Amino acid sequence: MIPSLQLSNCRVLLPCPIKLKQHGESALFISSRASKPAFMGAFSSENGVHSHLPVNGNDLATETSNSLDPSVACEDSKQANETRSTQSNSSKELMERLKNYGVSGVLSYGLLNTAYYLTTFILVWFYVAPAPGKMGYAAAVERFLKLMAMVWAGSQVTKIARAGGALVLAPFVDRGLSWFTKKFRFSSRGKAFAAIAGICFGLALLLFIVVTVLCA
Repeated sequence: MIPSLQLSNCRVLLPCPIKLKQHGESALFISSRASKPAFMGAFSSENGVHSHLPVNGNDLATETSNSLDPSVACEDSKQANETRSTQSNSSKELMERLKNYGVSGVLSYGLLNTAYYLTTFILVWFYVAPAPGKMGYAAAVERFLKLMAMVWAGSQVTKIARAGGALVLAPFVDRGLSWFTKKFRFSSRGKAFAAIAGICFGLALLLFIVVTVLCA
């Protein structure tokens, strides 16, 4: 027969046999307050295994009610939304400041994007997830699409950093665009911008095709 200890609404089964010691390694103390029974300390059996009891019987119920409280979950969701909103506002603010530089700001952001995609694609293809060798054209194209999805996901994480870098480089890009326009005798900065953008796009496309075909 296992002895039990009945305290208010809490029933505790005690292992048998059990020794309560006044000056031993551990002892069981029971509060005299009936409204809030509290267990302080621990009880030990003869084999020396200690089982710790909660200080207050209402603590577990309080934690459970907090975890199920809709207001707590709503508060956490609100904080997450505020964090995302702050990041979105920062990105929009940087983009607005880039627009003040006109085509130079757009070109600065585009150059950093080109550098990011080319560098990240090469690193992922050859080092992070190296190609297993000749795999056939269909498998190579499938691999290319999967890796580009990974690179694009990474671009969303680094968007604010790239926008900030583009903003820093925008004055230098503006001077470079003016030099490029005069050097190659473009009738306007807009046409010079289109030429540079075409070169960047063509270079990236050529690299992607060459790498994919070589590993096919």
